Amino acid sequence: MKIGIIGTGNMGQALGLGWARTGHEVLFGSRDAKKAKAIAANSSASTQAGDFDAAAAFGEVVLYTVRDYFPSRLLKEPQTLSGKIVIDCNNSAILGLDIPDPENRPGIHFTAPVPSHAERLAADIPGARVVKAFNTMASQVIQLDRDELARKPVSVYLCSDDEQAKSVVKGLAEELGFVGIDCGALERAQLVEAVGDFIRFQIIGMDLGPFATISLDVASAR
Repeated sequence: MKIGIIGTGNMGQALGLGWARTGHEVLFGSRDAKKAKAIAANSSASTQAGDFDAAAAFGEVVLYTVRDYFPSRLLKEPQTLSGKIVIDCNNSAILGLDIPDPENRPGIHFTAPVPSHAERLAADIPGARVVKAFNTMASQVIQLDRDELARKPVSVYLCSDDEQAKSVVKGLAEELGFVGIDCGALERAQLVEAVGDFIRFQIIGMDLGPFATISLDVASAR
């Protein structure tokens, strides 16, 4: 399968390289051509590099990792995504440190976004088949060996209005060693994104270390 990666941050790298290892053709799209080429060079001959529009055009499935900056603004030809499976792995930027406690330590405030980031993405590209997935884990978890992940197991929560698209993404998650959990229609992304925010709440509120997401992701396993 051809997979386009829009964005070469931690999630884009981890998922793209993981899918390349399982035999898929992957094109990393970035604003920085040198960065995209360097990432592609770290994998097999099945990986390529280009810009955002190249990734959108290349993929049968497209991973969208750019938060709160939607295709109509990011891509020169956003209609390229029409008819394609688009995976939204983002959480919205809703955490704030604005509620002090009696001991004058910073508190944490968050509210579930309505509509969700995934719903906003789908509204921006109405012809695309948007699937919410991979937002509740850190890139370090995705980088774990497939056999190690399979022993946990770690859940990937999936939401979409397109059952066939959701099934494809479930398969892609399970190829990496995860357990795909069908959470229903895309409107359920409001709940799934809240799970991701709760994990971040735990990390910040408990003052956990930078790799705490790994243990929290394992704790969320089925």
